[in-house]
Amino acid sequence: MNSRRLAKRTFIQASTTTIVFLIAWLAVNNGKILLTCFGGILIAVLFRSSASWIGNKIGVQSKFLLPVTIIVPFVLLGLFLAYTAPKISAQGSELMERLPQAVSYIKEQLSGLPWGAKVTDSLTNLSSSDSEVSTIITAISSVFSSTVNGFGSVVFAFFLGLFLAVNPDWYIRGTVTLVPPARRERTREVLSACGTALSGWLVAKIASMVLVGILTTVGLWALGTDLALVLGIIAALLSFIPNLGPIIGFIPAAMVSVISGLDALLYVLILYVAVQMIESYLLTPMLQAELADLPPALTLFVQVALGAMVGMIGILLAAPLCVAAMVIINKLYVEDILEASPENEQVC
Repeated sequence: MNSRRLAKRTFIQASTTTIVFLIAWLAVNNGKILLTCFGGILIAVLFRSSASWIGNKIGVQSKFLLPVTIIVPFVLLGLFLAYTAPKISAQGSELMERLPQAVSYIKEQLSGLPWGAKVTDSLTNLSSSDSEVSTIITAISSVFSSTVNGFGSVVFAFFLGLFLAVNPDWYIRGTVTLVPPARRERTREVLSACGTALSGWLVAKIASMVLVGILTTVGLWALGTDLALVLGIIAALLSFIPNLGPIIGFIPAAMVSVISGLDALLYVLILYVAVQMIESYLLTPMLQAELADLPPALTLFVQVALGAMVGMIGILLAAPLCVAAMVIINKLYVEDILEASPENEQVC
């Protein structure tokens, strides 16, 4: 009996060690795979939490409402695209034509300044002769060429999320089984807390994206911008990325408006700042009242680090990763180790 128990313990330890090394290897060499899987978990959390919320309101089990939470968003998106697709396509083509014109206009305006001509000449010489800048330009171009691969990752994450959402308890039980029996209940609590935090963050983020898109579109339309719809959609989608997203979303609007003059650019800048202030200081605190605020410096650091390691997918998923990591650290380290240490008990 002792030999069988020893063999079983040895097998579990060896399996756990192998899994840890495999995850570490994937994190170092193939971080995009792990982040794609995490994206699938986010999709599963969104679908499952939506079904649970609706089920609690109407008294129906969530498993019967899961197809509804999956199908209805795609139906609504299809109706929206059916109505706006021609406008989006036309405005998108117009935007792609105006951006080079805006670049030429900016260069022309800079050349009229005492120091502007030197700046434009330096940028032109650097882009044509400096190998490092050429490498940067090539790297930027590779972001656009990787769109097809990114679409494949999105499809994989979506189907992974579907499988996880159908029967999440099965995967949770499998994960909990990997920890010692004495810690299994606590592990289940931590996983549940992570799911709750990610669900709240996703709801708040989606609501803020919709609000940013509506306010930006209406504001640009009121300012007389004929590309208001496509610029509002760009601002809404990029607002998913904290810190960096609003800045990137402002760039095309600024380039389009600067052609009409500096006063138009100033009005657009005021509009984007106002929308960002409403989103950051009004909507997000209301929706995330029960969640711990993400430290902006920490989020920015994780965005830069993951962006350098795995590219755009790292920037996109940096914020939800921080949410999950903060819950895990708070539960397993702060509460279970620091606050439960004998020194703290003696002090109390």
